[in-house]
Amino acid sequence: MTRWQKIGLAISILWLIGLSIFLVVVHSTWKTVVNILVAGNLDTLTLWTVMLAPVVVLWSIGIVTAEVVRWIRRRQTTAEQDGEG
Repeated sequence: MTRWQKIGLAISILWLIGLSIFLVVVHSTWKTVVNILVAGNLDTLTLWTVMLAPVVVLWSIGIVTAEVVRWIRRRQTTAEQDGEG
C-alpha cells in the first residue's frame, strides 16, 4: 500500500467514525442510529448514501488522478528516450 493509499484509507475511516459520532450526538443514542442503519426504509438508504458516497467519490477522484499522472510520466519518459536515440 502506498503512502497516498494509507492517507486515503485513514481519511475514509475518520470520516465514517466522525459521522457516526455526529449522528449519535444528534440522535442521543447508538440504538437509534443502528435502528436507522438496518431499518430497510428510505431513511436507511439516505444515511448509507451520506456515509459512503463521499468515500466513493474521493477514492474515485484519487484513483483517476493517480492514473493520469502515471500516464503523463510514462509518456514523458518515452518521449525523452525517443529523443536520445
